[in-house]
Amino acid sequence: MISNNTLLVFVVVAVTLMLIGFGFRDRNLGVILAGVGFLGALAAAVYKAVQILG
Repeated sequence: MISNNTLLVFVVVAVTLMLIGFGFRDRNLGVILAGVGFLGALAAAVYKAVQILG
């Protein structure tokens, strides 16, 4: 069974990838960079959580 935290991560990644996709569609570099920044922040938070809890 998928937990609530896993679903939250899936939703955040989906929204971030939508931001990146909208940026490519509109050729807006700022939206692309914002999406990449959100993705990097999520990766850093997951990495830190694995370090602390794992």
